[in-house]
Amino acid sequence: MTKELKKASFSLKILCILIVNTFFLLGCVSNQPPSQERNLKSISLMDRNGTAETISNTERLKQYQCVDFSKPQSYEKVLRIYNRDSQGNIHANVHSYHENGQPKQFLEVVNSRAFGAYKEWHPNGSIKLQAFVIGGEADLTPTAEESWLFDGCAYAWDEEGNQIATFSYEKGILQGDSYQYHPNGQIWKKIPYQNNEIHGSSETYLENCQLLQQNEYFEGARQGSSYRYWTPKQLAYEEEYQKDTLRFGRYYEPSGHVVSEINDGNGYRSIFCKTGVAELHEYRHGEPDGEVKVFGTDQKLFRKYHVKNSQKNGEEIEYYENPHLRHLQKISLSWYQGKVQGIVKTWYDNGVQESKREMSNNTKNGISTAWYRDGNLMLIEEYDHNKLVKGEYYPKSDKHPISIVKEGKGVATLFDPEGNYVRKVHYENGTPTKTE
Repeated sequence: MTKELKKASFSLKILCILIVNTFFLLGCVSNQPPSQERNLKSISLMDRNGTAETISNTERLKQYQCVDFSKPQSYEKVLRIYNRDSQGNIHANVHSYHENGQPKQFLEVVNSRAFGAYKEWHPNGSIKLQAFVIGGEADLTPTAEESWLFDGCAYAWDEEGNQIATFSYEKGILQGDSYQYHPNGQIWKKIPYQNNEIHGSSETYLENCQLLQQNEYFEGARQGSSYRYWTPKQLAYEEEYQKDTLRFGRYYEPSGHVVSEINDGNGYRSIFCKTGVAELHEYRHGEPDGEVKVFGTDQKLFRKYHVKNSQKNGEEIEYYENPHLRHLQKISLSWYQGKVQGIVKTWYDNGVQESKREMSNNTKNGISTAWYRDGNLMLIEEYDHNKLVKGEYYPKSDKHPISIVKEGKGVATLFDPEGNYVRKVHYENGTPTKTE
């Protein structure tokens, strides 16, 4: 690694610490206006049966004027509308509640539009999300939420109260740095946005604030250098992108030994886990195209398949995960444009074939056969686009079927690999109707 890279890695670690401290000291500027005491004009209450009641009588409203609706309630949703303020605006608040009564959502409304504070809680009562909305539909439905325009900082927490993310908005558009956090509060990811697109240097850190990964973006596309580190002094990889196309890459083991390379967009890209290479992806002309190898924790081949136009295409083979059985195939299947097409085979861990079935467009279509662990025939079926046409089902070591399905009607008697009875499935018109 060059001296410049070492110096940059150290500087970024210091920057990570400074960002955390500065961010929590200063925080984001809130757009939320100070709360004012207002008089209720009406209140709408919806119970969990969907029954709604709207109250506007002055005397009846008095009993709700001082109710703290941020506390657990028996309602599903509550809408409070207030009298006009001195500027002629009509303010309202909408609350919703979880089935256990805990608050779920809260939204401030001005003149029948979403405007003001928005909060969301986990079912255990802990805060989940806090943001400021400056426009959109004034309701707490998925459709309404899609119309909201956020402004300023939005904060997110997990159920244990750990802050997990901070997003920065300008009039509904992601703008500036957004952060994701480790459970210990340290920055996990820093993602720069410009006009809703990642733009600039995106950084990923470990819990100890050590820089793990750095990627450059331009208007949402990978552009420029990308680095990942095993340690501050040891690269895991270095890459160069042009408009999201990978042009150069060199990938290292923790020892510093080169694992794979990409030159002029061609070669193998390494995907790493914590201890070493997890996958190898073949690239052609800067895009994933060709063989993919997946390795187990012992660094031995576990699965292999091929990719074309971002979809699986061709044969896929998976081996047993147990290192002592890694030489044995567990399953083989064929893909065509991302869908299973052709023969699918499986094997027991003793090497005996378990099943063989014909597939078309991700559905059973043709002959399907299964065997017991000792190699004896278990069943033979025929499918027509996932509908069972006929089938014969054999007890272990018996040459005569115990039950049959004919023209889509009958009983399938199923056994486990050792020959033990499991269940019976009744079929009508090729589909199961009853299990016993």
